[in-house]
Amino acid sequence: MHFIMMQPDDHLMYLTYIDESGKPDRSHDENEFVLASLTINEKDWQIVDNKVKAIKIKHFPHLDPDSFELHTSDILNHEGMYRKLPLHARLEIIEDMLTVLEEIDCTVIAIVIHKSRLRKPDVDIDQMALGFLFERLCWLLEEKNKSTVHDGKSIEYGILLIDSITKKFDNKIREKILNLFRNGTRYKTNKYLIEDPLFVESKYRHLSQLVDCVAYCIRRKYRTPAREDEKEVYDQFFNKIARKLHKSGNGAFDGYGLKIFP
Repeated sequence: MHFIMMQPDDHLMYLTYIDESGKPDRSHDENEFVLASLTINEKDWQIVDNKVKAIKIKHFPHLDPDSFELHTSDILNHEGMYRKLPLHARLEIIEDMLTVLEEIDCTVIAIVIHKSRLRKPDVDIDQMALGFLFERLCWLLEEKNKSTVHDGKSIEYGILLIDSITKKFDNKIREKILNLFRNGTRYKTNKYLIEDPLFVESKYRHLSQLVDCVAYCIRRKYRTPAREDEKEVYDQFFNKIARKLHKSGNGAFDGYGLKIFP
């Protein structure tokens, strides 16, 4: 991604990175499905990218930081390149990633779907989660642009960057998103999101790796039944994430930055 040096009055854009944890398929053994987003302003992109890269250099000083991915499920499940790392070292990587999240100017929104609690057996879980996320991203960008519109300044639009799975899967998700952009939901229509999401490979996107961490940790926080030996760890991780969840005017994130359904 290339960025042009901006002058103070130049138009800037909000970048929203999106990733999921779990599977929307109701036959999958993981009951929870999480769709999470991380939104930053374009002007902060390089700062955040450098911070995540610094984590890679800290923990793997002999590797090219662009040659591997901080994939949270692999880290915490002792898989791939992380299989030889002891637990304390793997937890430290996650702590470092969530500390970066706390340090940066960003907004997190997450949708948690408990599949076993859904009444309709044929509900499209992908579409449902995307709809909930779309509404909240619309609210967020309206808030971000409120003073801009009032002062007659250039609008700061948003663009979605989604972790790519396969071409077929990506096209399916693109159609669902474009439908939301064009038609909205019962509660919200699009004003500030550009109508063409970009699908990116998370291996090459440090912010995709950061939102992957957020999605995974939230899913494990709300997993049912929770394992007692893991509960304290994921509660601590969630407390870091909660500081960046989108909040209402009274400071609550329930229903705003965090939507749990049903």
